[in-house]
Amino acid sequence: MSENGSNSNGNNNGGGTIDSSSHLIVVSNRLPVTLAQNENEWSFKLSAGGLVSALSGLKREMSFTWVGWPGKDFGQEDRLKINSLLKENSCSAVYLDDETAELYYNGFANSILWPLFHYHPGEMVFEEAAWEAYQRANKAFADSLIDIINDGDLVWIHDYHLMLMPLMLRKLVDERGLKGVKIGWFLHTPFPSSELYRILPVRREILEGVLGADLLGFHTYDYARHFLSSCTRILGLQTTPDVVETETRMVHVGTFPIGIDPTKFAEALQTEDVKSRLGEFERKFSGTKVIVGVDRLDYIKGVPQKLLAFEQFLSQYPEYVGKVVLVQVAVPSRGDVEEYQHLISNVNELVGRINGRFGTVEYTPIHFLHKSVTFTELVSLYAVSDVCLITSTRDGMNLVSYEYVASQRSNHHGVLVLSEFAGAAQSLNGSIIINSWNIEEVADAIYQALSMPVEQREANFKTLSRYVGKYTAAYWGVSFINELRRVSQVADELAQLPRLTPAILANKLGAETTMDGKRLFLLDYDGTLSATRSIPEFARPSPLALSTLRRLSEQRGTLVYVFSGRMRAHMDRWFRDLDVGLVAEHGLFYKHPQAARALIAAAGSPEANGTPSDASDSAESSDGTAAVVTHALDNGWSSLVQHKDPQWRETVLPLFQHYTERTPGSFIEEKEIDITWHYRNTDPEFGQWQANELKMNLERVLTHLPLAIVNGSKTVEVRPSRIDKAYALRSIMKDLKNIKFACVMAIGNGRSDEHLFAYLNTRYAKSPAFPLITSTVGRKSTDAKYYLPNVDSVLAIISKLLELRNSNSNSASTQLEA
Repeated sequence: MSENGSNSNGNNNGGGTIDSSSHLIVVSNRLPVTLAQNENEWSFKLSAGGLVSALSGLKREMSFTWVGWPGKDFGQEDRLKINSLLKENSCSAVYLDDETAELYYNGFANSILWPLFHYHPGEMVFEEAAWEAYQRANKAFADSLIDIINDGDLVWIHDYHLMLMPLMLRKLVDERGLKGVKIGWFLHTPFPSSELYRILPVRREILEGVLGADLLGFHTYDYARHFLSSCTRILGLQTTPDVVETETRMVHVGTFPIGIDPTKFAEALQTEDVKSRLGEFERKFSGTKVIVGVDRLDYIKGVPQKLLAFEQFLSQYPEYVGKVVLVQVAVPSRGDVEEYQHLISNVNELVGRINGRFGTVEYTPIHFLHKSVTFTELVSLYAVSDVCLITSTRDGMNLVSYEYVASQRSNHHGVLVLSEFAGAAQSLNGSIIINSWNIEEVADAIYQALSMPVEQREANFKTLSRYVGKYTAAYWGVSFINELRRVSQVADELAQLPRLTPAILANKLGAETTMDGKRLFLLDYDGTLSATRSIPEFARPSPLALSTLRRLSEQRGTLVYVFSGRMRAHMDRWFRDLDVGLVAEHGLFYKHPQAARALIAAAGSPEANGTPSDASDSAESSDGTAAVVTHALDNGWSSLVQHKDPQWRETVLPLFQHYTERTPGSFIEEKEIDITWHYRNTDPEFGQWQANELKMNLERVLTHLPLAIVNGSKTVEVRPSRIDKAYALRSIMKDLKNIKFACVMAIGNGRSDEHLFAYLNTRYAKSPAFPLITSTVGRKSTDAKYYLPNVDSVLAIISKLLELRNSNSNSASTQLEA
């Protein structure tokens, strides 16, 4: 963004090409136009601003409509005229009453989010009225947009003013049944570390709001990393370096450094106006080195730090007094706000003090311009200067650095001194990177820049110019849109996974109620029938879950099995009053329900009464895997392993204890055979690091043993290899091989359930008409055929199934009576 508000138009689409037939809707706080009224007629002119500049290059690549607030409220008659004018110019207005606009913009966005995101939490003043206005404004934007959006449109929402809008719009899109709408959101400021962000009273709502988008964009990976960390620590979501996994969606996160249009500045250098003004500057500053600074007068721009560093430089290197000047352009910003008034007063005091200390009648060390300058003036200042000094204390990107590089002449290459706290510092190799809070370091950097040999200046300039010339504003815009398209294709693939609904149940299972076959239900426990708990003892099923299972298991001809990673003792205690089958420790143990034992006995199977023989059903199973061998235990349980192996437990436990002692919040769960290390209650990032390291060490010491090291949901588990839920199901199906099933339904939420889904798909692959229903919990890549959003929906769909069963049974009874 040009700090003086000059407008740059991008023309390099280095990010590739995009489908020009696609319709893009850009949403920002303000429209890119300024409205004016002359008598009864309305007119507008293009506003100055970084977003206008950045998106102007994209305009030539594809058509888009710009949606935003026009700057004030208008009466109904004026709105009609303004709407007509804006529509002719591909714009659409969102109208806010003046009170809402003031509280939303100045009361929340600029008084809460702006200082927080720029690491100035002391400037925050949270007021409930401002938060409510922020919600109303975001809702108004979403409501306005839904009236102009169509199937397949791309929506690109910008900046911290509209962080609730993606989720609001997503809900409206779903309610309207619009298809293929893709939502992107981009933050033009830094995103703070999670330790700072967490002080925001409405931290969850803000994060959940932006997670309604398909793609989230940030200037640097540091900002993206902070956002991901906040999602993990505050919302408890799983993240990877480029994805946030929500309950129902995968939200992609990307880094897109914004740029400028360098040709605009290069062409300006050839104009007569710039040449003339440049000549005037060269004569005025003849024999003097020029340092230029161009900043909006904001507390994040580090102008006081720059002035103090310049004072330190003149004190430390007195030979430069009279031979170097600082030309500081300070564009006015929010002068009606008290904090900014203090800043202006402080800057004026520093300028006066330094000029008074080092200045003479002939020499003024600091030329301070508290105003905007013309584009001609700006390019001329960039071109004449020997150094550009940027001392931001926190800045999203800072495009002054790019503009300075683009304005260098072929025979004069200045040096860029850039704060490490500006996002551009991560991209602009060839600049001198400084800590703007270290005044002495900045003073030394000024000396280094002024005394740098010509050869080094030229080499640095080539590096900087190459980057600025390639990664332009148009490249940024095209790159983001192309990535939005790409991740949306992935989302579309996931969206093709249908939700399991009562209508699908009726279609799949409607006829089976009149058949003689039995129904088999295979239900995961943690995360499916019950929310995942951090402490195993607290994972007992809810009354609703027990009631739902009881009603299901009491249905005639119905067999229900509950699969879990929990111990046998827990499963027996929790489900002792229900006739359901149990699978414990992820398949190491299983137990038939009484109904299944009766059917097995009636079929004449040797496994009657739940006492299977110590023999396999065949030398090799039908799917080519090793044969299932079961071992009878007490209380109706069967085991898929013969006994514990104390040797490997003695090897594993010391390692688990080592990491437990060094990872606060972690603990060990010793089961009959499995050993599990839990880290759900640890610091999310540290716990994950420790889990990865633990797994690596386990693999090293257990490589010669037939053991599996399994990453679960915030767990690391060691158990005998080859045995999982699918293995247990094969044994169960072997026991039930003489029983005819009319339908099979399986629901699960974790990685271990995918093996079960894959096994069922393979088993019934030759019978495509067989009513097999498999559903994962949460929308994700899966071998299941359907998905359910959460635990509540699982219990709800089972209840719907019972209603369907009862309805069909009543209907059949009526027909028989007739």
